[in-house]
Amino acid sequence: MYTTRSAAPIFAAILLLVPVIYVGSYLALVNPPGSPVPYGSGTDCYRAGKQWSARIFWPLEQMDRKARPGAWRDELNWQSYPALP
Repeated sequence: MYTTRSAAPIFAAILLLVPVIYVGSYLALVNPPGSPVPYGSGTDCYRAGKQWSARIFWPLEQMDRKARPGAWRDELNWQSYPALP
C-alpha cells in the first residue's frame, strides 16, 4: 500500500530558503565604506565580485543604507548631500 506525498512542504522550504541565502550572502560580502578593511584600498563596498555584487545586491544595499546610515559614512554618497533649494 503506497501513500502519495505532497511536494508542497519541500517547495515551501526551498522558497523560504532563497531569501535567507540572499540576505546571508549580502551580509557576508558587504563592507561599508566606514568600516575597517582587512585588505585592499577600502574604496569598494564588497569583498568579492565587486561589479556583480553591486548589481545583484543593490536593493538590499539601499535598505541597509536607510537602516544603518552610520555605517555608510561615505562622502561620495549622493543621498548624503542636502537637497538643492
